[in-house]
Amino acid sequence: MDYIELTCTVKPVDPYAEIVIARLSELGYEMFEESETGVKAYITEQQFTDAYKDVMEDLDVNVQYEVKKIPHTNWNAVWESNFEPVVLASSVYIHAAFHEPQPQYPYSIVIHPKMAFGTGHHATTSQVMEEMLKMDWNGKVVMDMGCGTGILAILAHMLGARNITAVDNDIIAAENSDENCKANGAHEVVSLHGDASLIKPAYYDVIIANINRNIILNDITVYAAGLKQDGKLILSGFYTDDIPMIMNAALSNGLVKTNETERDRWCCLSLKKK
Repeated sequence: MDYIELTCTVKPVDPYAEIVIARLSELGYEMFEESETGVKAYITEQQFTDAYKDVMEDLDVNVQYEVKKIPHTNWNAVWESNFEPVVLASSVYIHAAFHEPQPQYPYSIVIHPKMAFGTGHHATTSQVMEEMLKMDWNGKVVMDMGCGTGILAILAHMLGARNITAVDNDIIAAENSDENCKANGAHEVVSLHGDASLIKPAYYDVIIANINRNIILNDITVYAAGLKQDGKLILSGFYTDDIPMIMNAALSNGLVKTNETERDRWCCLSLKKK
């Protein structure tokens, strides 16, 4: 599968690069690479449209863009060569197989990123993982929606969850999640290609959805219905300006906020089913 690389030169970069990322993620762009001049965003050639132009015009800021086709095999090589290890909360060491092990960290996760989102480098993934480290996962039933690399499902398994489903609507991501889960010994994680229709009613102790605002707003009723009483929903993948509309939808579905974090204008919300 080939991908489109959209290079956006933004002036001023701060804070508009983050806004560009947030808005493009709503259009289905899967990966982002920030630079001193702006953002490179990636989307499958099949999903690519001219809708990004409307996003740029709505920003009312100086944005120049360039579109280039990237063969999938070349992209994998470039992405893996640029993948640096990351440590979260002094506890989780996320790295590729070719990096040196660091046994001083309690949780060591090996990721083969390929085209799937989720390496711990982005503010959304890191905030979700830091929230997860605060929770009791022993024996929990978990659904990871928009699983990407499977990194959150893997951490849930390492923290003690034993019934974990990881779902992504991109078949490449679902396959990558399965590969990464097996590489980390998380053999009990079931990685599936699909969407929120796979959620079982009143079944999960925790649902994680690190996706984007539009999908969350569309599916939050299904998430709420899938939680057991007092179940927890962890949401990320959206901008801080999106919090009011997400909270309005959450309250309408019997979900109350238990925690909120923000980093680089990205947000993570933890909710509980009343």
